[in-house]
Amino acid sequence: MTANPLWTADQAAAEKLALRLIERADIRAAREQARLMLLADPIAGTLDGRLGLDRALDQWVLGLAMREANGDPADPRVVWNISNAPRRWFGHIYAGAAVAIDNPDNFNREIPVDGDGHYAVDIRFSADPPQFSIVAEVEPPHHAGLGRNLGALTLQQLAPFCDADGRVTVTVGPQEGGATHLRTEPGARIQVYTRDSQRDWRQVPAQVGVRRLDPPADPRPRDEEDIARTVITDLPAWVAFWSGFKNDFLGHPEPNRLIGPNGRDGGWGYLAGGRFALGEGQGLLLTIDPAGSYYTGIQIADPWTISPDPMLRLVSLNSAQVTPAADGTISYVVAGIDPGVANWIDTAGLEEGWVLLRWQGVPEGADPARFIRDVRVVDLAAIDRDVDATVPRIDIAARGQQLRARARLHGLRTHAATWGDA
Repeated sequence: MTANPLWTADQAAAEKLALRLIERADIRAAREQARLMLLADPIAGTLDGRLGLDRALDQWVLGLAMREANGDPADPRVVWNISNAPRRWFGHIYAGAAVAIDNPDNFNREIPVDGDGHYAVDIRFSADPPQFSIVAEVEPPHHAGLGRNLGALTLQQLAPFCDADGRVTVTVGPQEGGATHLRTEPGARIQVYTRDSQRDWRQVPAQVGVRRLDPPADPRPRDEEDIARTVITDLPAWVAFWSGFKNDFLGHPEPNRLIGPNGRDGGWGYLAGGRFALGEGQGLLLTIDPAGSYYTGIQIADPWTISPDPMLRLVSLNSAQVTPAADGTISYVVAGIDPGVANWIDTAGLEEGWVLLRWQGVPEGADPARFIRDVRVVDLAAIDRDVDATVPRIDIAARGQQLRARARLHGLRTHAATWGDA
């Protein structure tokens, strides 16, 4: 048993506040105005788009409420946000909050900072840590957009500076700094994001804490009314951005092809992705080279870019959940029914949506042009003809075992005070 680094008083307080905020009459009214905007989106005229509309909107609204609940750079906290799986913990039900093809392998934690302030982010890695990154970004107005990257540090860069207990401190501020410093911009509104990407759901995320080194002499604490007004002000632009993200993400490619791999700002990884649109009896075969990366993963999402619940369905796979071929490549089949291929990505009833592949902790010198080996639509009724025999298969008994293990391991993240043994 290991202490659960997600089970914190700050996490509980942020979630309880956010859950109160989204039930307020004024915020419910703002949500309804956003819903009318979404109903006018062409995606709402499709089956999958209409069925997913309210779920997407609820995820976006809760994500913004969480961002604002922890929005005071004078008194920042470390809060886990952007995770769409529902959970029962802290005595409440948290339905999930997500944007942009949320990844169940990731623990995205947020720290609001002032570009003029000085902070220390204290990190303690577990003995077998997930891939880790810490990034500083200039936050766009109303949080509506992707931040402008100011710098990033990864597990591989921080590991040489860890003490014997896996502890390291990253300083954040406008001054010049050393190898464990993220430089900010004076006058800017900054978000510091930490991300643990599990290659195996048994891995325990880092413990992360934050200290402001130069707290204001007379801070004005925000009250709930202040925060609610900010949510209402920000909501139209926030929903407009995330509902429109699907329209230009990766250039809105033609279905059943991949764009990328593209390098992530700050040099901490690569992603490739695209849209899928599959007819009855079709699957999408994707073969990749993990290239020795510390972490590789695949996820799917609906047309709004919100992923299905990952606990009970194979809507994602990470490094420990796949069976590679003898040559080290990994072949996935995205399909609505089990194709008998080991690495099945279940569309969970979606006819269309998004698929995203990620590589993190990539070895120096790896060639991203060789990461993707094959992308094509296959006939599920002729899987042995369309998919080479070297691609690993699976039987029904082993698939059942895979699904049971998935549910059990996913549950580790909400064990009350410990990361329990699986």
